[in-house]
Amino acid sequence: MGAIAIAALIALAASGCAAARQSARGTRIVVVERDFGITASPTSVAAGSVTLHIENQGPSTHELVVDRTFLSSEALPLRRNGLAVNEDSTDLVNISSEEEIRLHASRDVTMSLTPGHYVLYCNLEGHYLGGMNVTLDVKE
Repeated sequence: MGAIAIAALIALAASGCAAARQSARGTRIVVVERDFGITASPTSVAAGSVTLHIENQGPSTHELVVDRTFLSSEALPLRRNGLAVNEDSTDLVNISSEEEIRLHASRDVTMSLTPGHYVLYCNLEGHYLGGMNVTLDVKE
């Protein structure tokens, strides 16, 4: 009887995990942050509802900024101190900013994206310059 109860609990837990995955709306993009890089998979999606599943694999706290821009991911305008992206630049249209994504944490963020070119980056001092940026292309 104990084995049946354990099997039932495992099945219930597995169905809860499946429901959580299905509740994420739209296309799912896995974004992994680590010093000093960001990967996104896939990097090209259809316009509409998109869920970013952000994972911080460390070794420190990161953030994730999503901007629409015509600029390449390596050519964003910098602040006067030269250590971070100038998020107030008219060349950038902010879509989302997720702050304080702690080590080994993950977060899902759902947004509606129109066709265009987007850059995902960590804007903590030195992180963008260290290579923490990636391009996302959204097609019709």
